[in-house]
Amino acid sequence: MIKLKNEVEEFINTHCSKEKATYDEGLVSTSYEIKGLMNDDLVKFAKKLAVKKPKVNDFPLDYHEEIMLAGMTIAYSRMSPKEKAQELSKLLPYIDNWATCDIIVNRLQRMESQKEFFVNLLRSNRPFYIRFAIVWFKKFYLKKNVRETVNLINDNVKNTNYYVETALAWCYADALVLDYDYMIDFTQKLERFIVRNRTLQKACESTRITPEQKVEIRKIRSKLLGMEI
Repeated sequence: MIKLKNEVEEFINTHCSKEKATYDEGLVSTSYEIKGLMNDDLVKFAKKLAVKKPKVNDFPLDYHEEIMLAGMTIAYSRMSPKEKAQELSKLLPYIDNWATCDIIVNRLQRMESQKEFFVNLLRSNRPFYIRFAIVWFKKFYLKKNVRETVNLINDNVKNTNYYVETALAWCYADALVLDYDYMIDFTQKLERFIVRNRTLQKACESTRITPEQKVEIRKIRSKLLGMEI
């Protein structure tokens, strides 16, 4: 759709801000140029485009925000879950940072029928494919079955990339809130030192963990770090 590409380019150029771009460059490491757009503006425009059910190939994908916009549009469109998974497969190679990944994933509602699509991403050797799946399971599957979800993720994710391991810790810390007794035992048995330590640290920072639980977590963390108190 040449018309859609022109519409997207015009939107990017009329809503970009050098100040916002400078700010975002300090938060996001990406190989794509950052134009500096507000997320609210991207969301409004994505919802408008979603009515047309455009495909990934219809979008220009030269800028950081264009990739986010394509993903948001897929998320908001009335495509079937299977069609969305097919389009996401085309977009995933362009996702190279945590912000694009997480912003798109958090909008992918009602895709539970495509669970196997996300499981296959967990098994990938590409960090942001894996993070994409971890964040989706955390957002849309964890509350339904904590134990099944954390074991599924733990069994399938072998990658040790920083952005993978931070996503794991984020997911496991949320799981601690939902099923404390099971997860405190699960976390202590984790062989990944960095994930285990960050999970316990995030749990201590959470407002959803009780003061009594935080006392226990700090003792466990100190013991595992060799600094028993």
